[in-house]
Amino acid sequence: MEYKEGGPMQSDLTDLYAKSPETKNLTEKQMKVFNASIRLFSLKGYANTSTKEIADFAEVSEGSIFKHFTNKHGLLNAILKPLIDSLLPDVLHEFSRKTLLTSYPSLQEFVNTIIKDRIQFIKKNILVVKIFLSEILYDSSIRNDLFKAFPKEFIEDLNNEISQMKERKILVDWPNDQIVRFLAANLAGYVVQHYIYFPKQQWDEDAEVEHLIDFIVKGLTPDKS
Repeated sequence: MEYKEGGPMQSDLTDLYAKSPETKNLTEKQMKVFNASIRLFSLKGYANTSTKEIADFAEVSEGSIFKHFTNKHGLLNAILKPLIDSLLPDVLHEFSRKTLLTSYPSLQEFVNTIIKDRIQFIKKNILVVKIFLSEILYDSSIRNDLFKAFPKEFIEDLNNEISQMKERKILVDWPNDQIVRFLAANLAGYVVQHYIYFPKQQWDEDAEVEHLIDFIVKGLTPDKS
């Protein structure tokens, strides 16, 4: 098989999937199918992957897929629903407790922490991230579910951190939602270019991450003139 590069799924989300109601009770054979679908949906795209290819990759019968997941869309739902319903809120809650409940001495340190933390998480889980990003572009119901999944505590913590930095005059005085979109858009652009569109292209990752951070910091630094 030409697809078997690396492990079946990056491990940062594996423990979370193991605890999710939709996936925690999967048998060994069902987990093979689940991991195979993540690998193939990520490499080939959901629309371009057949249930036969998933079964062959998982080394199970095609009937094994239909028995538990019903069809290919059932597999996609098994990947995305836990991510939106419970995994994403859990990850954001952990990120909020670990990263946002800190008083950063400078905008540079705040952006540096946020960007590097999220890039590391995305790299560890790039297969699931690729599937999620691909489907969110085409499915408005997934987008709506995503917006509903953001924990209230995460939004409050992020707003508090941004407001405090604005009060200290180290962050540009824009509406908080604009600042968040600026951060998210630049991070997403970097991730899509480097890890999704051109994953095999050689680049100096450390240097480019620093350039991304510097660009964001300059864009969010108040005008002193």
